[in-house]
Amino acid sequence: MRIKNRIFSSAALASAITLGLTSQAVAQQDWDAINEETLRHFRALLQFDTSDPPGRELPAAEYLRDVLEAEGFEVEMLANNDERPNVVTRLKGNGSKEPLLIMAHTDTVNVDPAKWTFPPFSATVDGGYVYGRGAVDDKDNLAAGLMVMLELKRQGIKLDRDVIFLAESGEEGATEFGIEFMINEHFDKIESEFCLAEGGSVARVNREVQYAGIQSVEKIPYQINLTATGVAGHGSVPLQTNPVVRLAKAMAAVADWPSPIRLNETTAAYFERLAGISPPDAAARYLAVLDPLGPKRI
Repeated sequence: MRIKNRIFSSAALASAITLGLTSQAVAQQDWDAINEETLRHFRALLQFDTSDPPGRELPAAEYLRDVLEAEGFEVEMLANNDERPNVVTRLKGNGSKEPLLIMAHTDTVNVDPAKWTFPPFSATVDGGYVYGRGAVDDKDNLAAGLMVMLELKRQGIKLDRDVIFLAESGEEGATEFGIEFMINEHFDKIESEFCLAEGGSVARVNREVQYAGIQSVEKIPYQINLTATGVAGHGSVPLQTNPVVRLAKAMAAVADWPSPIRLNETTAAYFERLAGISPPDAAARYLAVLDPLGPKRI
């Protein structure tokens, strides 16, 4: 993760203000001090090994809880596994608008330390970068969300809506401990109009399908090894039987391959209902995802 001034706090806080949390102007702040504090929290979170599997988010969750409670927040640790809690807290608004959910996950994918320049859980700062597993997935958003909550409270901003912070477990492959558990057992704790989540995007929440979509649709990576054989050729006259040429053709074919759209019931319902609450031009794009001949469902 590249270190830039205000990379976490000011950008995230600006997004929150843009959503119409309040009409109150944000007081001039010492952004250098805030950025320094954010970096400290960011590095601390990176130093917890929360690889999933096996998944043990407890130390990171306890860190977030302690920081928030020290600032006067009421924090809940909700879990169906003591080692994998979800952290939830809320800033109350005046209720004139529906809540905003700021969400990030505490677990990371696995890591092979032998392939790293610096130890993956050292949070080493070098050359203007922070090195650590989870630096861009998703502990940067954890630090941003944490600082938004702290700054909104510290500045005493009068909110038009509640702001909820959720640090979830199990996003990388064990949703039964995280978002699935929260939906099934504690949906009232996270129900909201908007969700500011991984990637920095702001999504309007359709209550019937949005959270279900988070738990039922996930990217699944596949590794492909291509091996090309043939006769070596001179660089100035690359033969068609040259393995490098064959490999290049194979890669081009993969790049040109149009991935088919395959929707399950949750995803299809999501696009249908999202179209129903969107302006006509956006609705047309969402409906275009649903093949006129009928979506292929899995």
